[in-house]
Amino acid sequence: MSVFTLSLRSGSSGNSTYIRTDSARIAVDCGMTGKQFALALRSIGEDAIAVDALLLTHEHIDHCSGIGVVMRRYGIPLYTTRSTFEGARDILGNINESLVNIIEPGKAFSIRDTVVLPFSVPHDASDPVGFRIYTAEGDVGVVTDLGHFSPEVKNSLDGCRVVYLEANFDPDLLESGLYPQFLKRRIAGSHGHLSNFDAGDAAVQLLHTGTEAFLLCHLSRDNNRPGLALKTVSERLLREGARAGRDYVINASPRYECSRVYHYRRTLPGQPKSLPSLHEESQITENYTQCTMAVPEIRGGDAGMAAKNYTQCTMAAQQNDSVLHLQDGESV
Repeated sequence: MSVFTLSLRSGSSGNSTYIRTDSARIAVDCGMTGKQFALALRSIGEDAIAVDALLLTHEHIDHCSGIGVVMRRYGIPLYTTRSTFEGARDILGNINESLVNIIEPGKAFSIRDTVVLPFSVPHDASDPVGFRIYTAEGDVGVVTDLGHFSPEVKNSLDGCRVVYLEANFDPDLLESGLYPQFLKRRIAGSHGHLSNFDAGDAAVQLLHTGTEAFLLCHLSRDNNRPGLALKTVSERLLREGARAGRDYVINASPRYECSRVYHYRRTLPGQPKSLPSLHEESQITENYTQCTMAVPEIRGGDAGMAAKNYTQCTMAAQQNDSVLHLQDGESV
């Protein structure tokens, strides 16, 4: 059997992540309309009516705006903490509360035969959590909003094969931008969001525990760029001697459309390492952000030169960074 996963939407305009395991179909957050949710799933051959569970990380509207309508329309059970549920009540509207399952950080639960572990994350919400979805093919971790990569978060994600990791802002773009100072402080604070540099440091720690695929998510529209986030995180990994395509794969989730689908199977004993690969059966592949990164092997300890020349990246997106090309160390 195999697992596949993708970002349906990502960013302050709305977030939703989809994971299909051997036994369950799971959506983490739904910060989009019910129609957008159904169409996004249909584009990859999935049906909203078949989703087994909605997992809600926290009550901010970009994560829960569509939860209520999706529950009413498709009867999908919701799993969230009590404080998050209470904080999201007004946004969820009139729902069948028998579908609500209260969870606690650190206590695993099951959706069909798929085990899920919620864990606390440092973010300015009532009781925010990330999720680890266990599968025989390799676990998936989702941490889309966190102010710092705490030891609890790191321990909860150790060994995950695929991790959705926030890379929200570039510090220089944030500082020079038009946001008021109080909002800049909140974003960069210990319970705000991860910068690209923080994401790079977190990726290094995760790589050493076995993570093979990084899906950068929740990128700011005003204070970040997909190419910049990819470059920053990849350069940090390169300083550890890690090479994209050999040691890991990386992508940045687009804001207003689905990401490419990551698809992977279990690597059996005696088989060569097989990194998660992009699923090629999507009906809207031409609209996805596409990124390939090739990093030359470090020779003679010249990591700086390797970092300067490493990037070959082609990205196509319909919003903001409509077309971005990075080649041979070109600056962003």
